[in-house]
Amino acid sequence: MSTPDRAAERSAEVCVADKTAVGPLPEAPAAKPAKTWLTDIGVLGVAIVWGSTYVAMQWSGRFISVPAFLFLRFAMGALVITLLSLRSWRRVTREEVFLGALFGCLLFGILFLETLGVRYTSASNAGFLITLSVMLVPLIERIFLRVRVAGAVYPLTLLSLVGCALLTLSHGFSVQGGDLIILAAAVIRAAQIVLFGSRSKGRELSLIRVTGIELWVVALGGLLLSLVRPSQSWHEVTHLPGSAWLVIAYLGVAGTAFAFLTQLYAARVSSPTRVGLVLSTEPFFAAVFAVVLLSEHLGPAQLAGGALVLLSAYLGRWVDARRRTSPPAPEVTQ
Repeated sequence: MSTPDRAAERSAEVCVADKTAVGPLPEAPAAKPAKTWLTDIGVLGVAIVWGSTYVAMQWSGRFISVPAFLFLRFAMGALVITLLSLRSWRRVTREEVFLGALFGCLLFGILFLETLGVRYTSASNAGFLITLSVMLVPLIERIFLRVRVAGAVYPLTLLSLVGCALLTLSHGFSVQGGDLIILAAAVIRAAQIVLFGSRSKGRELSLIRVTGIELWVVALGGLLLSLVRPSQSWHEVTHLPGSAWLVIAYLGVAGTAFAFLTQLYAARVSSPTRVGLVLSTEPFFAAVFAVVLLSEHLGPAQLAGGALVLLSAYLGRWVDARRRTSPPAPEVTQ
């Protein structure tokens, strides 16, 4: 799924190398057009895969609990990333372990809520609602870090909230429990993005190692919660049908390892704005897969709400990109 850590915005805003400073990423040096387009296709593949994960997570809920699901999915993804960067792990630092563990705990909370929430709402709603995190990032920066944000962010946030209302109230004046869970995940996801940027800025870190540690922490969290009911978890894992194993392997390899590694590479050869805008298509693909594979029906209100959420996120990225390429705004003093 979109993982969320699934760290889409975060990976699009940090500099990635085996050993480099991690922080807000300036526009990447001009790359060959063919290479840039190939990168765009790869990032679009990530958006498509993450769009499909909402359907996959909802379907897999028929066979396996959330903790066991997270353990299997992220153990597979973490193992792939670790094996592909095996030599790099000889230089892992305590700071990378600390940050990886910290953000892995936050990522576990996000993914636990996303995986649980999508089972109690529609896959299309989940895809649109998680996008709200894009608009929450500048607001959290303003409130907690006292950073001045562009004035356009406030009306865009209201626009996204109207979109959320149209999505969640599409069945009358009753909000589905899953919608609220996904919204909670969006809030934590936005806080994680802000915290990651503030804690990693200007530090010498290997993002691939930090990411690998994060994924192992998520897998460990799923394993520990699975042990609360060991007999039930063991029964679920040993009685999973072959189709469910294929879906979990798809989510672990394509939805986790491929997605994270592609973002890390794209952040090196493309611009954060370009990567972010391509990843913004994820909710669209979530809706497409929900309609095609789950026969979900999107009424006029839901279509309008989803469009407003996407529009506000798209414009919010554009406004934020302009702010970051302009001279730094002074911090707000009390």
